[in-house]
Amino acid sequence: MYELSTTGFDYTMLLALLSSGVLLAIVVYELLLLTDLEGNDINSIEFCKKYNKFIMPEYIVQAVFTVWFLVTFRFVLFLLNAPVLYYHFQRYQTRTHKNDPTKVYSHTSKMGNHLMLKLVFYMVMFFIYLFVLLFNFFSD
Repeated sequence: MYELSTTGFDYTMLLALLSSGVLLAIVVYELLLLTDLEGNDINSIEFCKKYNKFIMPEYIVQAVFTVWFLVTFRFVLFLLNAPVLYYHFQRYQTRTHKNDPTKVYSHTSKMGNHLMLKLVFYMVMFFIYLFVLLFNFFSD
């Protein structure tokens, strides 16, 4: 319980809570774009242009606050976020993080599954950060 008991207002948890909210918004927007693509409301070129614009900011935000957990000695939260950081790093290293308009229709179901898993993960982490923040706030 040492990790949860810090003195005063915890800026690390507030930053993580806000970052998690931003990541949730990005993933919801990406899911809406994917739904529009599957419903033929936008074409594959527009989809890839809009979708690819949000990939690197998502990866950067996730990486920054995962490394921040390591720097601030919140090892449990770091270990919870490390698999997603590794997944993003692997996709970036293999150059599969960007979508190609010519191949996007064959990957829609796989992208939908990945986005739903990310949405669930970010929602769970949002509530964990909220719990830790409130625990720190009311434990004084």
